[in-house]
Amino acid sequence: MKFKPEWKAQWITFAGCPGHTAPVFRRIFHFPSGVKAAQVRICGLGFYVMAINGQRVGDEIMQPAFTAYDKRVLYNVYDVSGYLAEGINEIEVTLGNGWYNEMQASAWQFEHAVWRAQPKMIAELYIDEELFLVSDTSWECARSGTVFNSLRCGETFDGGHRIEGWEQASLTPAPGGMMEEQRIPPIRVRDIIEPVAIIPGPLPVIYDFGVNLSGNVEIKVTGKKGNKVAIQYFELLRATGTPDLERYKQHVYDERFQRDEYILSGQGTEVWHSEFSYNGFRYARVYGEYETIEVVARCFHTDLPDAGGLLCDNSRIDKIQEAVRRSTLTNFHHIPTDCPHREKNGWTGDAHLSCEQALFNFAIQDAYVKWLDDLADCQRPSGRIPCIAPTSSWGYDHMLCGPAWDAALFVIPWQLYRYTGQTAYVERYYEPMEKYLGYLRSILDHGICRIGVGDWSAPAGAPECPTEVLLTAYSFYMADLFARISGILHKGEHQRQASGLAEEIKAAFLREYGSLQTDSQLFYAILLYFGLAEDVPQTLNQLIRTVEKADCHIMGGIFCAKMLLDALTDHGHVELAYKIASQRDFPGWSYMADLCAGTLGENWYGGSSMNHHMFSEIGAWYYKALAGFRIDDCYPGFKRIRLAPHIPADVQEFQAWHQTPYGRLEISWDTEHIRLVIPEGTSATLVYGGITRELASGEYNLNREENHHASCRTAGEASGHGSKL
Repeated sequence: MKFKPEWKAQWITFAGCPGHTAPVFRRIFHFPSGVKAAQVRICGLGFYVMAINGQRVGDEIMQPAFTAYDKRVLYNVYDVSGYLAEGINEIEVTLGNGWYNEMQASAWQFEHAVWRAQPKMIAELYIDEELFLVSDTSWECARSGTVFNSLRCGETFDGGHRIEGWEQASLTPAPGGMMEEQRIPPIRVRDIIEPVAIIPGPLPVIYDFGVNLSGNVEIKVTGKKGNKVAIQYFELLRATGTPDLERYKQHVYDERFQRDEYILSGQGTEVWHSEFSYNGFRYARVYGEYETIEVVARCFHTDLPDAGGLLCDNSRIDKIQEAVRRSTLTNFHHIPTDCPHREKNGWTGDAHLSCEQALFNFAIQDAYVKWLDDLADCQRPSGRIPCIAPTSSWGYDHMLCGPAWDAALFVIPWQLYRYTGQTAYVERYYEPMEKYLGYLRSILDHGICRIGVGDWSAPAGAPECPTEVLLTAYSFYMADLFARISGILHKGEHQRQASGLAEEIKAAFLREYGSLQTDSQLFYAILLYFGLAEDVPQTLNQLIRTVEKADCHIMGGIFCAKMLLDALTDHGHVELAYKIASQRDFPGWSYMADLCAGTLGENWYGGSSMNHHMFSEIGAWYYKALAGFRIDDCYPGFKRIRLAPHIPADVQEFQAWHQTPYGRLEISWDTEHIRLVIPEGTSATLVYGGITRELASGEYNLNREENHHASCRTAGEASGHGSKL
């Protein structure tokens, strides 16, 4: 059914509930017979769990999605027909603090959020499309068994808790933001992971799950009433067999961090997991008093469907690609976060640096729209945006962001347009982009940007690229993208203005840095990647020189990781790019993936955090360079495809696919053939082995041995009428 924008229900809260305790609300009612359909629309802040007649509704976790609640609040809709029965029914809603009422002090200052208040809820029950029940003061409330809950610090649940009396719910003001139905996929459990090792010894026992993940632990435990079991989550085990917690909790100013606790009821076998928080971890230290215990990990994140895949007989490529995917998924809990443990923040730089691989790998468009809405909601009237979104106040400090991070507002809508062909994405954020360019003009110093930070997490000893180079290049890129977007949307005057700004910045860049001589790979990659090089062959030679000087290793941070492989590949040096991508020692993606237990880290040596996705451009590069999937920007959305596969000597079997708006695009090869699937309604230009041919949609089979005179035929031409290449 289509809901009306206005709500008849009222927001309610439990005024006397202690801040760390999760309140529970209930409504007992009589349900009539003969009902064909029943739906609930509900919002519970920060997060909620809804049950009807003792049965949990749905398998979603930590609903609704996090937003800047004073600007936008999301609600969820459920078909509850199967949960209700004729006669007496009970609906029960338990609320966790989540992001809405974060009480623990941290570097990110969400404890000072302008929206912060006691947990609250609003709900409406419809039967056969007519309003039947609303939240109001007829609902009752009480303390639940969750006696402590914090997004970053964990939960304590008393299994022996029983509600002895109910109180009347109180009315409370709305959180302030406009109400919208949630469109982003919910968080769900995607994997149940058994421990691969149990580190023996006296209590506490440490369980090793073998991979970095996001989620929590579920215990099955027996013991006496009042016994407590604690679960401490962490990423790294020291050589001494003790958890390394210091670097993960350094931004959370609370003694407790990533720790769950369960107090036993003593009633046989008890099964429990936390509800309102999640953790980033590989290890769980379990300690306390119990008789028997079983432990599994629940890996959960935003349920992003696959939109692509890549497999080959080179185990290193497979391992890096899996680390790219795992880092992306385990860092998506309503927003693209930097890491799932100490921060959980939606950093703009991390988000745009990894967006191409995410678009190749996952159906992530709705999730990006939700987060871009968050970013636009945080934009100030001047056009300035923070470097994390959502945010209450933290992140507007100009020394913490700058154009290299702010570019997310332009890059992600642009890539959404390129990968889908839909102008709606750039139209939706056109006004915020225009406002930002006004802000950008105000901070340029005669065309040069000097406000912001540079290449993050470069290895020690990497030749320095002036920070102003990166900031000014991204300033140019945003102006240039806005000019292109204005042209696509037929906004001629804006296009002329943005083009003029781009040319002004480019002229200043060349005046300031055109004659710069350096050993920085990033500098020359920037010139080629953004089209700022005056002499492309000379710039390319300089880039190759810097790579060879580093023994064909990458020597830069997250922005170098984004640009270096693409710059070399786009200018005819895919084999050199592949050599860099394939290095097994430090610094390199393979070395990082080995250290980080199935994810990518915050830096090349795996320190600080072992689960970041900001180095993940290599995942997109595998699709673009090895599979050869290239978008023609004149025909976005893979309407026209440029197929230029590169077959390395150490890859004999390979398969890659991507679900385009027109259907499945696929390439595979073995020692004899290359097989192609071109989606219906598209066409492709194949560039391989010195040949270039135009292909219509269909299935093709190319003989690898006949490079210049290969046979290429559609599946429908198997009778011998295939075309010759």
